[in-house]
Amino acid sequence: MKPGLYITYSDLFDERPTTNGLVSLLKGIPLRHATHVLSYMNLLVRAAMQEKSRENFGKIQAQLFAGHLDDESFARVKQRLPFARCEDRPIFLPHSILNVLRIVLTVGDPALQPRDDEDERIRFLIGRACLMVNDLLVSKEEAAALTVGTQDDRRVELIVQTLAGFELANAPQADHLMPRLEVMYRMLLRDATVKSRIARQYPGFDFETEFEKGVGISLERWLLVVFSIYAYFTGIGSSVQPDVKYMQIDPSIFRGESGITQDELEVVLQTISSSPDELRKRILAEGQTDPRYDLVSLRSTPLIRLESSKLAPADTTFILEKCHTGVQWTLHDCLPSRMRQTLFNVWGVLFEEYVHWLFRDMKTNLPVSYLPSPKFAGTVEEAFDGALIQGGVLVACEYKGGFLSRKARYSGDSKVFLEELNRKFADGCEQLADGIASAFAADERKINSIDGIDSDVVRAVVPVLVLQDHIFRVPGLNWYLNLRFQQRLRSHELRSGVVVRSLTVLSIHDLESMIHSVEAVDFDFVYALHHRTVRDVEVLSQMHDYLSEFKDFGRKASPRLEQILQNLFETITSYLFPGEKWKAPADPPQDQASAA
Repeated sequence: MKPGLYITYSDLFDERPTTNGLVSLLKGIPLRHATHVLSYMNLLVRAAMQEKSRENFGKIQAQLFAGHLDDESFARVKQRLPFARCEDRPIFLPHSILNVLRIVLTVGDPALQPRDDEDERIRFLIGRACLMVNDLLVSKEEAAALTVGTQDDRRVELIVQTLAGFELANAPQADHLMPRLEVMYRMLLRDATVKSRIARQYPGFDFETEFEKGVGISLERWLLVVFSIYAYFTGIGSSVQPDVKYMQIDPSIFRGESGITQDELEVVLQTISSSPDELRKRILAEGQTDPRYDLVSLRSTPLIRLESSKLAPADTTFILEKCHTGVQWTLHDCLPSRMRQTLFNVWGVLFEEYVHWLFRDMKTNLPVSYLPSPKFAGTVEEAFDGALIQGGVLVACEYKGGFLSRKARYSGDSKVFLEELNRKFADGCEQLADGIASAFAADERKINSIDGIDSDVVRAVVPVLVLQDHIFRVPGLNWYLNLRFQQRLRSHELRSGVVVRSLTVLSIHDLESMIHSVEAVDFDFVYALHHRTVRDVEVLSQMHDYLSEFKDFGRKASPRLEQILQNLFETITSYLFPGEKWKAPADPPQDQASAA
């Protein structure tokens, strides 16, 4: 999502609100009515944000301005920002809406029944609360921290302050997560080679068996039901002309005549839904993170049981996330503590195998070859997790499937964030630096050649760190991890004639986007990655923005990944509607989102 400058309470009223004032404003608000309103608002905003054009996003903001700002607030917007476009100066964004929802769940009155004559008052309270939250998302102390210290200090503070908001505004997309789901959970977990590797490294642990034993249904069925719930909410259609039938779920009629059994639906709803009282208790028990950033209580169970027949989505992207990272955390909560580290390790193996699958089976006419897990000659020691060779350029890769802990993500504390980032992910930078230095050492006696790589023809090395955690798409992270890489590299002496470029951090989302264009139009991604580090030595540019400058990037989708998606849709169709077959559109429009 393209960033904009949201409107705050102080923009209109010339005073900064307080957290106590915000809580007082919402205290006693009818909880169910307010939750219903907030859920619907976020549903519309998310639908608009998923569209390629920003036109509907602006229209939604205009509608929400009209429906949720009282006369005083609305008049001040028109007076002070007469020429601002709604899409450029929004008020209602997921971060603010979800923060208001979190407060409503803790101080709202659950006993009050929804009343039609209360609707306008509640909408206006919510509108003013969103304005107030927009101010509170950055404290005075945080704003000051961006103006003091060294340039590096300020950059780190900016990363930490934008971490949670960027994650929310740039949520994973279905056309990326669904093929990933199909490959990781329905192909690789059943692949004999992958199963053998997991069994060899972690004896006795079978991912699918443990999931079914802990959750109560098979992983495949759980995923299909979760996706069906997500898909149901997309039935709302256009964000500006929504079909309100699809804004809530009634479990008693949701299954219809589909292949979903009652038992399966109940098991899934137990894992992804909570009552307002359950959410309130979880929110009040939180203490080690910053509540402005930490929405894990809503992420964990993104469906809110307002009544037995009304389940409202806190955020549809939280439901979609369940189809990927949600699998790990759902299983995590079912396992005894002694097995949880094994789960994380197996997840890392699965992620590595997925990246191997993307590169190894890449369909392209480019003169590029891929080596999975290349070894130092005569040993079983891996030089890198993977390597790509094109001409005189070697792309040396490390893959990290781990995630930042809740505290590191949402504490708002740069020290806590950096400590865990360095502990969990800096080793990938060091491994790359050490592997490169070993293969291209200045002292010939220290050179370790790598099987399959002729180091004599290599003139440039492009180190790449592929990360799975979606939060690592945040601006500035590549810059910081490159500092760690360069620090390690400087401890080695390299032979002349080879240049090692800055570290490139690739999120799995950006890697998938790249593979789409490689396979669709032979997009020269090795040149693109190499060229970025030449032009932007500090690697401060956003990867997706940089890649979008190339005319061959993001225009068409990969036939291989499109086929994977079609296979999944066929499975979903046969599951939901037994006896029917899924039919692809005769001439589907090119969806740029699927390629980028």
